[in-house]
Amino acid sequence: MAAALDRTSTLTVEMMTYYEKVFLARAMKKLVLEQGAQKKTHGKNMGKSIVFTRMTPMTQITTALSEGANPAVVLLAGANVSCTLAEYGNTAKISKFLSLTSIDRNNAEKIELLGQNMGESLNRLTGLQLSQGFTEAFANAKKASTIKSSDTLDASDIRTQVQTLETNQAPVYEDGYFIGKVQPKTKTGLVTDTTWVNGKTYSDIKDLYKGEMGELYQVRFLLSTDKISEVGTGSSSTVTTYHNYIHGKDAFGVYDLEGDTPKLYVLPNPVDSNNPTGRFALISWAGSYVAKVLNANWGINLRAA
Repeated sequence: MAAALDRTSTLTVEMMTYYEKVFLARAMKKLVLEQGAQKKTHGKNMGKSIVFTRMTPMTQITTALSEGANPAVVLLAGANVSCTLAEYGNTAKISKFLSLTSIDRNNAEKIELLGQNMGESLNRLTGLQLSQGFTEAFANAKKASTIKSSDTLDASDIRTQVQTLETNQAPVYEDGYFIGKVQPKTKTGLVTDTTWVNGKTYSDIKDLYKGEMGELYQVRFLLSTDKISEVGTGSSSTVTTYHNYIHGKDAFGVYDLEGDTPKLYVLPNPVDSNNPTGRFALISWAGSYVAKVLNANWGINLRAA
């Protein structure tokens, strides 16, 4: 009877706390693309759809009122932006825990690996939404059909896209900066620019974002190791282009569900018809998540070779 109870027992609080820490540390390290998002948790029992109203800016007034006259009444305009939460997850099977009362480093590494998988998966979901929803632009002002392998990301591209965001009245973050996200394949042209400021040498105190490298032309840049790319971007081009993002505040949001935020689940020694002797454990991550672009004019998907 004692052995049977061991196979179905739960982990001790101390062990679960440890495993959650190593799991989350690996997961959060990969969640770069959601930095700067409008982050919210959708309440329980409120359905799975989330609807936002994006108000249209009012026309500027340049004509003086007649003496004693009231301003004209105008109708406010807006557009609804909606998204739907979906469930994601993954499960790994590992050999029986050597002990349920002490920390097994080998299993901890496997749990770290699953945490990495959760972080990379949610990061990819966010990146795909930014690629689809942000305004598309190409390095050196090229087009999908004309971009060449020499059209790499550089400082002049950043100046151009900052100008576009400012023209579109994209709001900056509280520190007065936009946020940029680049990939290992495209960052070289930025960090070698003479005006680049390395994040480790900021002259003023800043709270660093995950993956932050430095800043250039009013943009704080983060490095995402998830390489979202396309091959054959047009009828006359077969160049591989990599997606980079520059955006202002509230350009996009990421949302999870109260009671079902993505997290770790550990079943130490499940005993059922598929595991009659409890020789393996199941480790899973699962939860509800969605990323959504809220204003395409406030974010740029900058593609470069």
